[in-house]
Amino acid sequence: MKKQKKGFVLAEATLAEVNKQLKVNLFVIVVVGFVLGSNIVHFMQEKNVFYAVLIAAMVIALFFVIKSRQVLKLKQQELSK
Repeated sequence: MKKQKKGFVLAEATLAEVNKQLKVNLFVIVVVGFVLGSNIVHFMQEKNVFYAVLIAAMVIALFFVIKSRQVLKLKQQELSK
């Protein structure tokens, strides 16, 4: 009987799984970038503190998503050797 994985574990990932996660990661970057741009436009129009907080949160989220993409890229290079 095979045990199923509970989630994505980078240390045990295959090249196909890493490539799939990179595609998901790119999609998340695009979505976060779109939401960030939308929040910037709303902030410029309304000068609301709520949008300023959202912009800061999205910049932090984008930073972490980009860092995770770098880690995935390193793992992809390691597996492709």
